[in-house]
Amino acid sequence: MSAQLDIFFAQLQQQLSHHFCRQLIVLEGDCEWATTTATVIGKHFSQRLWAGDNAPMSFVSSSLKQSKQWLGQEFDMVVINALQGLSANTLGALSGTVKGGGILVIIAPPAWRFPNISSPFYHRLGRLFLDPNVMLIQQSQPVELLSLAAIPDYFSTAQIFTDVNLQRGCLTAGQADAVDAIIKVATGHSKRPLVLSADRGRGKSAALGIAAAELLQTRTIRIAVTAPSFACADTVFKLAKLRLVTAEQPQRHQLYYGASQLEFVAADEIVNRASEFDFIMVDEAAAIPAPILMALLAHHNRLIFATTIHGYEGTGRGFEIKFKQKLTTKMPQWRSYHLEQPIRWVTGDPLEAWTFKALLLSAQAPNCVGIDVVSDADAIHYSVLPTSELAANERLLSQLFGLLINAHYQTSPNDIQQLLDDPELSLIVALQAKTIIGCCVVSKEGGFDAELAQLVMQGKRRPQGHLLAQSLAAHLGYAIAAQQRCYRILRIAVADSFQQHGIGTKLVDAVLQQAQNENIDYIGTSFGAANELVDFWSHCSLRPLRLGITKDAASGLHSLLFVKPLSSAALLWFDDAVTLFSASFICQRVEQFSQLDSQLFFKLYSQNVQQPLNYGLSLTQIDHQLQIFIQGGLGYDVVVASLESWLSQYLLQDDCTWNDDVGFVVAKILQKQSWSVVGERYHLASRKITQQHLRNIVARYYSLSSQVY
Repeated sequence: MSAQLDIFFAQLQQQLSHHFCRQLIVLEGDCEWATTTATVIGKHFSQRLWAGDNAPMSFVSSSLKQSKQWLGQEFDMVVINALQGLSANTLGALSGTVKGGGILVIIAPPAWRFPNISSPFYHRLGRLFLDPNVMLIQQSQPVELLSLAAIPDYFSTAQIFTDVNLQRGCLTAGQADAVDAIIKVATGHSKRPLVLSADRGRGKSAALGIAAAELLQTRTIRIAVTAPSFACADTVFKLAKLRLVTAEQPQRHQLYYGASQLEFVAADEIVNRASEFDFIMVDEAAAIPAPILMALLAHHNRLIFATTIHGYEGTGRGFEIKFKQKLTTKMPQWRSYHLEQPIRWVTGDPLEAWTFKALLLSAQAPNCVGIDVVSDADAIHYSVLPTSELAANERLLSQLFGLLINAHYQTSPNDIQQLLDDPELSLIVALQAKTIIGCCVVSKEGGFDAELAQLVMQGKRRPQGHLLAQSLAAHLGYAIAAQQRCYRILRIAVADSFQQHGIGTKLVDAVLQQAQNENIDYIGTSFGAANELVDFWSHCSLRPLRLGITKDAASGLHSLLFVKPLSSAALLWFDDAVTLFSASFICQRVEQFSQLDSQLFFKLYSQNVQQPLNYGLSLTQIDHQLQIFIQGGLGYDVVVASLESWLSQYLLQDDCTWNDDVGFVVAKILQKQSWSVVGERYHLASRKITQQHLRNIVARYYSLSSQVY
């Protein structure tokens, strides 16, 4: 066997190197056979990584859980021992470390190709192993059948990259154009940010480093680079240092060239330090909370946002769609550039094509052209889509995943695996003409026994999953909620052209009907608290029960938990929880939620607080103080109790609506934001002007609400 494999893989290695492309090889058999075979193959590839168990001595060894640490490094051969399982994110991360001329080897059990003995996700992978661009070698297959004829002839001529710009060191014309675009942001008109996008292996971060070096060399400039971690920005510094041989680098995250400076600034610090720099580069922007990116737009005029579109976590597509929409409203003259040609492998690389298909990285939202949402509304059907049908239908699976990518910033390949394999997940879809135009992903949670529910409430146990049931027990103290059964809505999405037509509401109605059919006690959801989402879930008759104290690292927003009771048993604690949220929100408004978006604060307060603030003041006392305050007498600090009493009552009136004036008094009187903060937010030049602005607003709105008193 060894002689035959030697001949075959020697020829394959030459073919792959000549065409600068990569090959997926699947070894289907037991561990001993696969390890021996992979070791023989490895003789023809110099840099070798083995991820998983049973790594031979001739390979660099890594656990599957450590796959992310190899991002940015390159190997000629990567082996993934998947006999004990494989996550979709791991497959994506490790496939990207194989360079042109190399191979990815997956050791897989034969059972994957049989639906009755494998999970839907693994069965789908097993089916995709039969793709013509995949080399499947089975233990039961005679090795003599391997021949040159089995080696795909991908390209008729070699496509080897040459340096298209010796001075810059760019490897493709596209990379050189990207460098020009980056430099133009720093040197041209202000308020014209650039969104630089690329798939993996296109030289995006290298382009940032080359541009930074040129800017440091040609002018006095301070450049900040921010990213989810310094490891993500390391390539920028390496490329800049490579081109500025005499540059000083006292620390890994700082580079000095004469009076110019390149510095890494953590994402959670960049907004506060934005004014220190002339130019800011944001790398891997999709992994940075959107509120930070939007805050940067308000604090700086020369920005570049670079992101990987089809990364190993698959988050870039949703980011690009959502962020560009917001960018257009803030700085409509922004520009974009997409790096198309790969650098680390050839265009049309078969491994990249297979990985994109397997992980649905190219999934598009469904094409709804020709469907009239108004006239065809009766033809929209809402139903549960079985996992087995989804796994067997690539068209539906791609539609679904494309819909989720478009609707959410963060959707990773692991979500495919969870959708297909988690027995507690169900999928309710809106179908129109065999097209998924909306979907709702639901998880069944709770059902703990009394002992476990008590331990969860006491913070002594944290079973995997069950976020909604556990939060009600651990954060609110309702152990009974963890004993009851619930549905948690994980994701909800509607195709763009079908939004604002009630489809999302009808999807939730379908979830409610399904829950009642299964005697579920309550449904709920948890999401980053944004105004439009609060409106939607309130419209669906769910009530907020908990607002997270800290902001979510991914969304940059406080998480908000909404619930609707379905059974009489759930009502026993639900009404109490609603009252608790009202009381807690009032008490937390200053310390925990003083910086909460004032419009969001207004919605949560006006819709959920049950009683206005009451400091024991009579209506006569309140009226007397506020009349003097309106006329210019008494200071804010003297009348603050009367102001709070009046405003809290006013916000609970049925005809109270949001506007900027209401936002101002909410921020100052109830959230206790400083004069400088509210003054800056509402563009008021001094503290004196800000204080007078408060008197003017109170004068207008107190006269409208004075009948209450």
